[in-house]
Amino acid sequence: MRPEPGELVLHPRGLGDGDHVLEIRAGGGFLGSHAVRRFQFVVDRQPPAVRLLRAAVARQWQPLAFEGQLSEPGTIVVNGKRVAVKDDRFVVRYAPPLPAALTLTATDLAGNRAVQRFPVRVVPRTPAAPIRAVHVTAYGWADLQLRRGVLALIAQRRINAVEIDIKDEGGLVGFDPSIPLGRRIGAVRKIYDLKALIAQLHAKGIRVIGRLVCFRDPVLASQAWKSGKRDWVIQTPDGQAYSGYGGFTNFANPEVRKYQIDIAVAAAKDGIDDVLYDYVRRPDGPISSMVFSGLHGTPEHAIVEFLHETRLALRPYGTFLGASVFGVAADRPHEVAQDIPQIARQVDYVSPMVYPSHWGPGEYNVPDPNAEPYLIVQRSLKVFQHDVNGTGARLVPWLQDFTLGVTYGPEQVRAQIQAAHDDGVNEYLLWDPAVTYTAGALTADAPVAKMKLPQGGDEFAAAPASKPAPKPKPVARAQAAPLATPTGLKPNELGVVPVIMHHEIRPDRVGAYDQTPQEFRTELQTLWQRHYWPVRAADLVDGNLGKVPAGWTPVVLTFDDSTQYQFFYEADGKTIKPTTAIGVYLQFVQAHPKWPMAGTFYVLREPFAGIPQGPEILRWLVAHGFELGDHTYDHIPLNTLDATKVQLELAKGADVIESAVSGYRIRTMALPLGAIPHPASLAVRGSWDGKAYGPFGVFLAGAEPSHSPYSVKFDPAAIPRIRSSHLPWNGANDFTWNMWLHQLTANPQLRYVSDGDPKHLTFPRDELSGLQRRFRAEARTY
Repeated sequence: MRPEPGELVLHPRGLGDGDHVLEIRAGGGFLGSHAVRRFQFVVDRQPPAVRLLRAAVARQWQPLAFEGQLSEPGTIVVNGKRVAVKDDRFVVRYAPPLPAALTLTATDLAGNRAVQRFPVRVVPRTPAAPIRAVHVTAYGWADLQLRRGVLALIAQRRINAVEIDIKDEGGLVGFDPSIPLGRRIGAVRKIYDLKALIAQLHAKGIRVIGRLVCFRDPVLASQAWKSGKRDWVIQTPDGQAYSGYGGFTNFANPEVRKYQIDIAVAAAKDGIDDVLYDYVRRPDGPISSMVFSGLHGTPEHAIVEFLHETRLALRPYGTFLGASVFGVAADRPHEVAQDIPQIARQVDYVSPMVYPSHWGPGEYNVPDPNAEPYLIVQRSLKVFQHDVNGTGARLVPWLQDFTLGVTYGPEQVRAQIQAAHDDGVNEYLLWDPAVTYTAGALTADAPVAKMKLPQGGDEFAAAPASKPAPKPKPVARAQAAPLATPTGLKPNELGVVPVIMHHEIRPDRVGAYDQTPQEFRTELQTLWQRHYWPVRAADLVDGNLGKVPAGWTPVVLTFDDSTQYQFFYEADGKTIKPTTAIGVYLQFVQAHPKWPMAGTFYVLREPFAGIPQGPEILRWLVAHGFELGDHTYDHIPLNTLDATKVQLELAKGADVIESAVSGYRIRTMALPLGAIPHPASLAVRGSWDGKAYGPFGVFLAGAEPSHSPYSVKFDPAAIPRIRSSHLPWNGANDFTWNMWLHQLTANPQLRYVSDGDPKHLTFPRDELSGLQRRFRAEARTY
C-alpha cells in the first residue's frame, strides 16, 4: 500500500481471477480502540469468446449473412461497426463486395476485450462446362481459312469456348457497338457481326468470351492527346505522353474507364457470355517514369476500383467477368499494379499469363522455363491458387501454343494443360497470335452445354423424332427384408435435416458441382449405412415426415437443371443409362429394396436435353415417387431481373411441368445460382400473363443443413442446401456433404431423428421453446 495525496492506494499483485476480500484493520486510537473494514471484490480478466454459428461463406455476387454468439453478455464490433446483440447472439449482413475477412471485437461488461479474425469464403460462379478456349483475333475470325480451323476444333470436341477480340491491342473495336466516342475516334471497325457470331457458336453449345484490351489503346491515347485531353493519357514526369506500347491511357481517368465499360456492356447486350479484360494494369517499368493524372491512392487500388465498376455494370446481364494478369503479378504485384487477391474479389476468374517463354531463368527454381513447360506452369499456378482461394474467383490460365525460342508442338502444349490439371485447374485459354492451333495437343472430349453430333456418334443422341417416344420401363425391385431399427440415437424431431444439392452425375466430372457415378453411389451407400431416409423437398416444406422410420434421419436429395446426366437412355431409347443419377439410384434401391424412391428434380425449359421423351420422363419420375420442382424457364439469376421478368421465368417454368404432368401441383422451387429476386416474395408466389404460380417452398444454394420443419427457426422461403462431395474428402471445412456428414456423426444430438410415430413429435424437453406453437399438441418430450 502506498500513500498518495489524500488517500492510501493498494496495488495488489498476483491476484487470480475470482472472488476476493480486502480487510483493513486500524488500531492504536483513543483508549486503544481499533476498527476492521472488509471489502468484497471480483477480479475478471478473462476476455469473452466469440463463435460463428454459421460459417462466413457466400456465393459470388451474393450477400453474406452470418450469425454469431458471445460467451457472456457484452458488445460486439464487426469490421469497425457495432452490431446489435440479443440474448448473446448477433446477426451480420454484408452486401457485395464482401470483405476478405471479418474482424470481431468483443467486449464484456468488465471491459475485457477479445479480437478474433474470421476469413470470408466466397464460392465462385461456374459456367455450364469448364472452359477450354482458343484466342481468335477479330481479323482471324473474318478470315475464312482461320475460322474454319477454329470450327474444326469445335466439331472435333477439342474446345468448348472461343475467345474473340472485341477491342484489341491496337485500340480497334471489332464489332459495331453504338458508342459515340468509339465512332468519333475511328476505333469502331465492324470486322465481324458479334450477334451472328454468338448465335452461330451458341447453336453448337460453344461459350463466347470477349477479350477487351483496356488501357493499352493507341487510338484513344492519340486522339485524346491531340484534342487536349491529356489527363486521359499516362504521361512522363516532363509532361510528355508515355510512348510505350504505342500509347497507354490513364486508368485513373473516369472517362477512360467509362469507355471500356461501355464496350463491355454493349457486348453483354449482344449476348456475349464473358468479358475478359486484358492490359488491365499500368505499363511495366519504373513507376517513377510515369504520371497518372487524377490518381488518388495507389495504382493497384485504382485497377481494383475499375473492376468493381465493371462488375456492377455487367451484373444485370449475368455476364461473367475475367481479368488477364501478368505471370509475375502473384509475387510482384507492384510491377504492373495487379494485386491478385484484391482483383480476384471483383471478378469471376483470373487468367494469369503463365506462358513458359515469358519467364526468366530461375523463376520458381526452374533453370530454363521455356524448355520445361510442365514445371513452370505447375509451380506458378500454385501461387495463384493461393491468392484466389476463397475470393470467389476461379483460375483460367493463359497457356502457350506458339513458338518463341523453343519449338512448341503437341508435347509442349499438352505438358502445360497437364500441369494445370495436376494443380486442380481444369480450365484454360490457348494463345497463338496467328490463330493456328495444335489440334494434336487437345483431347476430343471437351464438354459443351448442348451439342448435336451425327447419329450414333453421341452417347446422348436423342431418339429419332419420326418415331414415337418409347415409355420408360417400369422398375422391378427385389423382395425387401424387414428394416432394422437403428440403436443409440434418441428421437429428436427438432434436429436438422440435410438437403443435398446435385447437378450432373457424369464419369468425367467436369464441374465443381458434379459427381462421378461412383461418388454418387458411395454417397447413397453412406446415407444408408448412417440411417438417412430419402424424402422429397415438398415433404420437408409441408412437415410431412411422419413416414420416416424410427431412428432414421430424413434427407432430401435434389437434382438441378434436369440434364441428360440425371436421366437418359441407351441407344435403344428404352434402357435407362446406368451412369446417370436415376440409373445409379435404381441400381441402389434394387439392392436395398426398403429404401424409398424419393428426391426432387428441379426442371428447366427443355428437360433432359430436349429429347422427345422429356415429358414422358417427367411423368415417370412422378409415378415412381419423385417430385418435380420449378427451376425457372431459362436459369437466369433472378436478382438480375425486374419483377415482371421474375414472374415470367417462374410461371413459364411451372408450365413446362404442368404441361407434361396433368394436374400436378408444384410445391417447391430452387433459385438459379441461389440468386434471390427483389422482392424475395416473388420466389414464393406470383403470376404472369394470367398464370399464377406458388406458393412455393424456396430452396437456396447455401452450405448448411435445414432446420426441422417444426422448428421456430424453419423458414420455408429460404431453405439452405448442401453441395454434394467429391472423393476422397480431405477433411477440409469445405461445407460440402462429407464435411456435414462428419459433423453430424460427431454430434448426433444435432440430427433430426424420427420417433416413427406420425401422430407425435418427440424431442428433448429443453428444446420445447424451439417448437412452433401450432405443433404443441403433438409434442412428446423426454
